[in-house]
Amino acid sequence: MFHIQPASTLTSEQMNQEAITQARFDAFERENSRAFHSEWRHCVEPRFTKYRTTLSAFLSHDVYPTYRLDKSGVSLTGAFEDKEASPISFLSLAKRPDLIETLLKEGYISKNNTVLAYHCESCGVHVVKDGIHRLCKWAVEGTDLEIDVYQVSSRDWSGAPVDMPNFCRCRK
Repeated sequence: MFHIQPASTLTSEQMNQEAITQARFDAFERENSRAFHSEWRHCVEPRFTKYRTTLSAFLSHDVYPTYRLDKSGVSLTGAFEDKEASPISFLSLAKRPDLIETLLKEGYISKNNTVLAYHCESCGVHVVKDGIHRLCKWAVEGTDLEIDVYQVSSRDWSGAPVDMPNFCRCRK
């Protein structure tokens, strides 16, 4: 069972948010992420932050893995080019143990407690670019540990070429 409770908006006090430099974000992304690097370079006025929060607080918001439901709604696809696939939030994923099982079977799960996320300030969407399998594993186990989130936020992701066009509601 996936253990997530719906919550209200994250506040900077809850998150212990700290501004970080682009160089620090880039270094983290290069070192820890297998995702497409630097999609954020196509957004307007990016802000780089690092914050600590609990797993349940983070996942209880408008947070999506880069995986989406295929056209049939039966399986997940990671192909950003698939225009017929639809987003599935972590809260909705929690109701689909079959999909979580598939993710956990195929995914690499490292031992660190960090997550890389892109955030649209206009529509509130968070897209997890790295750490999806770890988040699922911990949520299934009921482990509500503290996680460190490296995040780039922008009010405008309209130029982003990969994942953000598939999730931002303000781009639809």
